[in-house]
Amino acid sequence: MRTPATPEAAPSLPGQRASSTRPPAVAERLRPVRWWHAALVAVPTAALFVLGYRRRWICDDGLIYLRPVRQILAGNGPVFNVGERAESATGTLWQWLLALATWVTGEDPAFLAVGLGLLLSTAGFAFALLATCRLHRGGGLLLPAGVFVLLAVPPFWSYMTSGLESGLGAFWTGLSWWLLTRTRRGREARGTCTAAFVFGLGPLVRPDLAVVTACFLAAQWWVLRPSRRGTAAMLASAGAVPLAYEVFRAGYYGILVPLPAIAKEASASDWSRGAGYVQETLGPYWLWPVVPVLGALAALLVRRTRREQRGRVPGRASLAVLLAPLAAGLLLAGYVVRVGGDYMHARMILPALVLLLLPVLVVPATRVTGAAVVLLAVWLCAAVSPLRAPFDVRSTPGSFNVRSSDVDGLRDHNPVRTATWVANWPALPEGRAMLARAERAPGPTLLYFDAGRRLHATPMRADAPYRVVIVGRHLGVTGAAAPLDAYVNDAWGLASPIGAHLALERWSWPGHEKFLRNYWIFAEWAAEHPPQRDLLRAGAARETVLAARAALGCGDLAELRESVRAPLTAERFWRNLTGSVERTRFRFARWPAAAQRALCDGPSAGGGSRLTR
Repeated sequence: MRTPATPEAAPSLPGQRASSTRPPAVAERLRPVRWWHAALVAVPTAALFVLGYRRRWICDDGLIYLRPVRQILAGNGPVFNVGERAESATGTLWQWLLALATWVTGEDPAFLAVGLGLLLSTAGFAFALLATCRLHRGGGLLLPAGVFVLLAVPPFWSYMTSGLESGLGAFWTGLSWWLLTRTRRGREARGTCTAAFVFGLGPLVRPDLAVVTACFLAAQWWVLRPSRRGTAAMLASAGAVPLAYEVFRAGYYGILVPLPAIAKEASASDWSRGAGYVQETLGPYWLWPVVPVLGALAALLVRRTRREQRGRVPGRASLAVLLAPLAAGLLLAGYVVRVGGDYMHARMILPALVLLLLPVLVVPATRVTGAAVVLLAVWLCAAVSPLRAPFDVRSTPGSFNVRSSDVDGLRDHNPVRTATWVANWPALPEGRAMLARAERAPGPTLLYFDAGRRLHATPMRADAPYRVVIVGRHLGVTGAAAPLDAYVNDAWGLASPIGAHLALERWSWPGHEKFLRNYWIFAEWAAEHPPQRDLLRAGAARETVLAARAALGCGDLAELRESVRAPLTAERFWRNLTGSVERTRFRFARWPAAAQRALCDGPSAGGGSRLTR
């Protein structure tokens, strides 16, 4: 008669914990494997921390987050300029996290942004490696694979800091992947709702991460197959905070998305430029040879999961988890290509690359995967050797190597403090002196740039609510240098409700294709009859300024200005909320005469704006 297998001798299924009563001999044989798997997480994580630390910095776009942080702590609300409700931060959670950290520590928010970015991105990569090891640990010995890409491509290291929301994005992605791989049927509702809550934060980390939220929630639902009540609980957990903030955004700012999404026309399409952006990321770092190898590994993992567990619920669940980041990465990459990429070299495509790498960061050891890992290791050695020339050029046909430019301009390899930028940025010494003179002037003063990017001053209208208005061509450093009670008029629309709603014009770097010209700035801020000399310097004819001034007071454009500058009463909040859809869609012609005809003589003129009806 056969002796039944004892529970101690039964092999564990993928995702199950090993028995605590495992025979000592078996446990001793598995100890080197456990140490190896621990090293697969610890060594790359430590290496990435060191690489990120060596390239620590904060860019001008990172500095954009800091002025709203200072405004929040000064009691002026989440705004870029006092008296105007404009959401200049793309990463909502990152802005509030920086505000909290600055309030607790009293430290320079730029320094905190760099430090938090480094710590969060490192933790995110650690969570990602842990999760992938968990996903594949039923396959025995694991080997490094996709993690070689993280160790070979410098933009990953650069954007571990940079002051942007990238570090928080890496942390959220890694944590979400870790939670998804822990999802099991029959798990208690509290753990399920916690994971769904974390997944739901994606749009607040960065709006385009909503596609990742959707894919991860779909995979979680497929694994759990909850009842209607359980599904409702999942969706409520995921959507509670984003939906609540969306109501606040619509009522407070009057639009449905952060202002940079309108300024950069995140719904526009430019597929050819986007394809070029991807090429400018993959080509210089020799990533094209890696794509088919990692793609083959992903296909093998999918095939292996389907073959070994076909027809069983655990197999279907594992396949859904395995496919979720791949689907999210492809969708996110497709979105980046569709919108035409970004002006910052490699930045926008990195989150999609991380998602595509997640299932293959490490892989189960077989003959085929072992051969693939050897190829990847050889590629890694070549990619980090002198054979590949460092990609440190200032710009390419479609993007701008921001870190190289900033390091050269500041003459500091690791600019991590606000004072470094304010003291060393080449365009600022004259600007600081003019700001100081403007603050001492007897009347309000407008500081503007001429066509040669030289700064000039002209009187403002006597009833202006600000002592100083300065045009910001480099918004982050200008906002850092200007006092909180001065108005920084963003030329690119990232913090300017007027500039963001200009009709799109294609002539500059991706994301910098709307430029608020001086005739609009003079129309809004300059004295009623500015000196002819200043008009000539600004390139703004008097009749053009008058047309712009008329357009600013008509129809939907007048209502737009009212929505962000009128006192925030309950009635104003409701009008902002109910008009947010139309206001988000609203665009006006960049030429003042055309804008005046459309706004003052069009269907929205005379009887009031359609946004207020």
